[in-house]
Amino acid sequence: MKYNMLKKTAILFGSGSALLFLYRFSPLYDYITLAYVQEQSSYFKGFVEQHYGLTVAIYMLVFIVSIAFSVPSSIILTLLGGYLFGTLAGALYATGSVAIGVASAYSVFRLFLQDTLRKTYKERAQRFEKLMNEEGASYLLMLNFSAVFPYFIINALAAIARVPIVTVIWTTVVGFLPQGIVYAYAGKGLSSIEKVQDILSREIIFVFILLILLACIPIVIKRYKKQIEL
Repeated sequence: MKYNMLKKTAILFGSGSALLFLYRFSPLYDYITLAYVQEQSSYFKGFVEQHYGLTVAIYMLVFIVSIAFSVPSSIILTLLGGYLFGTLAGALYATGSVAIGVASAYSVFRLFLQDTLRKTYKERAQRFEKLMNEEGASYLLMLNFSAVFPYFIINALAAIARVPIVTVIWTTVVGFLPQGIVYAYAGKGLSSIEKVQDILSREIIFVFILLILLACIPIVIKRYKKQIEL
């Protein structure tokens, strides 16, 4: 049993490492950058006009793979989606891609690495599982709203805590959609963006902070009720 688990882990790690290696030394690594996307924006726009469905499929496939393997490109790809497809469609395609990518990565963790991760990070796993049992989906939603923790970490923790995949998906969608709308809207002016940080005005940062606080409300209420009962 232990040998089979080690074998599965080795195969998965080897496959993931190979894919990441291919990505790092492939042209794709240089393509998912703000400078390249801006440089090729006119070509991409023309391709959309001629092959809309194919462009959406390619766009979502690249996005899904990048999320599944924790490639830091979600903001740039969402900007591109907004530029190519408009704010609403771009945000929806990006959100759908993130959800599928997260679900794929979570499934791999849950099926192949759950026991290994629980043994390796026993104390942390127990703390997170306790938090999930006490706070429920609100805690996972707060992590998604914060946009601080990579999906790789959230997926691993969710798999360790045996969070239902439906909960993982809906918290991902709700957590990413506001960001997706903001970045897709900003993508309409893609050519004028000098750096990603330019998008984050004080108003937008305030909205993101407000969303995090809203996700914390159920957690605060639960803890307050527990203190009253004590």
